[in-house]
Amino acid sequence: MKISIVVPCYNSMKYLDQCIESALNQDYDNFEVHAYDNESSDGTYEYLLDLEKRHEKLTVHQVPNIYKWSYREAVDDAFQNLDTDYITFLASDDYIASDYISKCMKIISYNPEKIKCIQSGIMGVQNNSIVNEQIFFYKSLEEFKNVCMERCPINSPSVVYHKSLYSLMNWTPFGGEAHKNNDIREAGAGDYDIFCGFADNNIFVFPVNVCLGYYYRWHSAQCTWGVQKESIKYDKIIQDYWRKKWNL
Repeated sequence: MKISIVVPCYNSMKYLDQCIESALNQDYDNFEVHAYDNESSDGTYEYLLDLEKRHEKLTVHQVPNIYKWSYREAVDDAFQNLDTDYITFLASDDYIASDYISKCMKIISYNPEKIKCIQSGIMGVQNNSIVNEQIFFYKSLEEFKNVCMERCPINSPSVVYHKSLYSLMNWTPFGGEAHKNNDIREAGAGDYDIFCGFADNNIFVFPVNVCLGYYYRWHSAQCTWGVQKESIKYDKIIQDYWRKKWNL
């Protein structure tokens, strides 16, 4: 089974070396790395092009920078255009262990017809030190839906998707006056809503109750913190919508 590691990049020079090196250094046989530059102004794109010349598994793409806190541009391009079976995303300020992809794919290989999506636990990194481990675990779709009413129970960067799931990632359930100016998918809160949409379509994101080797870097410039500073309470909008739809 082939997997593509997609690395969305925007002004990523500070952590880019470690990120790309970790992606290229996987011990799994059938993988590619696709770096998507989002109109960087710090030399990221030029640096990626230089790396591309030296690594046959690396392909560099450019996508327009449309959404402030989202890498939706890379998501859409990757799912529409990459020749692959599975896709996973690696933030340009994070890194993965050399056996991370092989561990993920081994789990999927147990039952690829049933397992279309998995998530790993993550190790939080701050100032180059591991500060915490974050693991989510739920036993059923119903339990998952209930937890979603409190928070998003998925470590978004560590999710591995079968490419066929894109049809469920490319729809927007929100409508009407309350949401016409708040495109949640494109505001950096889209993953939460997408995972609820998966559950609504009986797609179970299988949780792995250990960290398989994803290292998530905490810092004040990351998109997650930026979204949390917004005045619009995206989490509440998402919870209210699905609570009503699921009668919870």
